[in-house]
Amino acid sequence: MKKHLLLATAALLMAFSFMSCKNMGPLATEYFKVDPPVLEAKAGKVDATITGTFPEKYFKKKATVVVTPVLKYNGTEERLPTATFQGEKVKGNDKKMPYKAGGTYTHRVSFDFKPGMEKSELYLQFEVKEGKKSTALPEVKIADGIQCTYMLAKGQQLEPAFAIDQFQRSIASQQEADINFLVNQANIRPTELKAEDIAALTSKIQEVAASQGSSVKGIEISGYASPEGSVEVNTSLAEKREKVAVDYINKQMKDLQAQVEVDSKYTAEDWEGFQQLVQSSSIQDKELILSVLSQFTDPDQREVEIRKIAAAYKVLADEILPQLRRSKMKVSFEITGKTDEQLIAAAQATPDSMSVEELLFTATLVSDLNTKAAIYQKASEIYASDWRTVNNLGAVKLLQGKVDEAEQLFSKAIDLNSSVKETNYNWGIVKMMKGELKIAESFLGKAAGIGAKLDAALGVIYLHKGDYGAANKALSEDKSNNAVIAKLVVKDIAGAQAKLKEVKAPNELTSYLKAIVAARSGDKEGVLSNLATAVKDAELKARAANDIEFAKYVADPAFAAIAK
Repeated sequence: MKKHLLLATAALLMAFSFMSCKNMGPLATEYFKVDPPVLEAKAGKVDATITGTFPEKYFKKKATVVVTPVLKYNGTEERLPTATFQGEKVKGNDKKMPYKAGGTYTHRVSFDFKPGMEKSELYLQFEVKEGKKSTALPEVKIADGIQCTYMLAKGQQLEPAFAIDQFQRSIASQQEADINFLVNQANIRPTELKAEDIAALTSKIQEVAASQGSSVKGIEISGYASPEGSVEVNTSLAEKREKVAVDYINKQMKDLQAQVEVDSKYTAEDWEGFQQLVQSSSIQDKELILSVLSQFTDPDQREVEIRKIAAAYKVLADEILPQLRRSKMKVSFEITGKTDEQLIAAAQATPDSMSVEELLFTATLVSDLNTKAAIYQKASEIYASDWRTVNNLGAVKLLQGKVDEAEQLFSKAIDLNSSVKETNYNWGIVKMMKGELKIAESFLGKAAGIGAKLDAALGVIYLHKGDYGAANKALSEDKSNNAVIAKLVVKDIAGAQAKLKEVKAPNELTSYLKAIVAARSGDKEGVLSNLATAVKDAELKARAANDIEFAKYVADPAFAAIAK
């Protein structure tokens, strides 16, 4: 019996010795979780929280475990900061893990996103130290790939800003002339018709009448008498002066075979005109005369009081009153310019004969970008100091995908005028296209007032800064691919689907975004059909094969055939 007892004790000691020397075993994948489950790049960084569990009766009391997250991609590794844990009997400052109950820990990691990381695997590597002995446990994969959908938002999808022309096809204008009369007379003197203003008015009427599309729109005649003598005499004079002026202008229009209604009236005593002329004169007793006008309203009384100012009255009679014996003619014209067809023909044949406003407007009449660019090019050569010509040429170059040429033109436009919102906006989106987001944002800050275009551009900036709330707000009214991306990054599938229906100019990227929506909705056919269109763009085709958005379909032969 003693022999059996000794054998049992030896077996127990051997078992205890075996257990104390046994290495800690591999850890199963289910002991680890990552938040978010699919790693995401945001503002150029990837942040994640790893939650790990050491099971019951696993963590040896004298052991130390170093856990290292390692991102493997593109044939290389990115080793992330470690987390260290120690058993109950280890002296140190690391987090203790109980043997009997086991324990859970959280490990936050953050690293810069690098090209190629979209197709990657996140592993945990374990090093167990016990005394001088160090053992590596099998690594555990805890995540696949990094989602970087926000990076699809680019300045290339933004519309450039064109400067507005001031072209007016129809221009309203007026021209005036006075027929002056001698005292107490209402006949038009031949010498008066040779006066400069009368000759200019007659010439203008003839010019407009001969111009196709231009016309005389209205004529106003006013006959006046100076405020001297009786009201009865002055009334008769003013009325006659009105009539002879009407007869004269009617004869001019009849000779031109043009019919225009004449609006005529007369003013018996032109006290208003008298006051204005006195006010602007340098007559010695000007203030006294104006005082009389303000004190008395009766015409006869006014004349009596003014005549009492003997010295002043002589000046009035010589300098002021003759100017009030007149008929005033005011003619309104509407000058109509070239038709659209005439403008386009002129821009191609004789651009030097056109104003800058005509050239800027004519460019808006054509849809072909090469023709549009040619018109703006001519305008920028003829009117080199006008920033609008250079800005608009740059805007066309952007639409043609010639970013470097556009950048040079916008630089020149800013040199011509650094304060205009259109060029600052355009310069901003060029910098955005080149990845210079901070510079882009500073120039967009100078484009206030440009409208919805600015919101759309800022929305892209916000997406790249990781401010998704601001991005969705800025792009709420936008109808582009960028607005769809803003919905995708906040996991708003319904919102993304609604925005996809609104996209004004659908392209391969639109189809790619539709494929992402289909993938998140579990719609395999939607993924394949939309990707088949999207991969016509070589850049999107290369992206699709590595995009974690399509991880569920990578092994599918139909997907592989599209993305290969």
